[in-house]
Amino acid sequence: MKKKILIITYSFLFSFMAFSQELEIHEIKLKDTILKSTISDYIKETKTFDSEFNHIGYIIVVIKGLNNYNKEKDIFRIYNIYDSSYPLEKNDQDIMYPNYYTYVDDKLVLIYNDLNKEVFDYTFSCKSKKKMRTLMETFLSPKIKSKDLPKNKLERDFIKDFREQYVRFRHTELIIIKDKEPIVIKNVH
Repeated sequence: MKKKILIITYSFLFSFMAFSQELEIHEIKLKDTILKSTISDYIKETKTFDSEFNHIGYIIVVIKGLNNYNKEKDIFRIYNIYDSSYPLEKNDQDIMYPNYYTYVDDKLVLIYNDLNKEVFDYTFSCKSKKKMRTLMETFLSPKIKSKDLPKNKLERDFIKDFREQYVRFRHTELIIIKDKEPIVIKNVH
């Protein structure tokens, strides 16, 4: 009996500890002026060949390396910059959610730190994920209207949350090297 109570107590404590370690997705201000200007350039360039990007889409920045990632060449930081129109869904895994977000030129910028994902196993709070989905909504195409849904119930259920999305097979890579001009590689496939 005591063993059962002890197991239940430990289970409760571990589940409480797991719950208390949920993280929030925070808004940040970008200090890195090179990164900020590169994101701004990416936004302007994308808007020139895709007018839809004026209204639909957001930016993703993935931090690939920090602090002398490659000591021989003194590479300090590596960023990959993408654009996307995909919504985050309620049932998406935590790895799909960004660590941080900010705004550049009135565009939402989601920042993912790949280094954290390699080292830590963490979860975001439901409240934080819901807030992120709400923030994204203004940068996504509208969902299909109910009047445009098919009459057939199976088809209607299948596409009720449908919205137009796109995939671009390009991104910009920004490499910042100690005491040298940053390297911006555009249209990486």
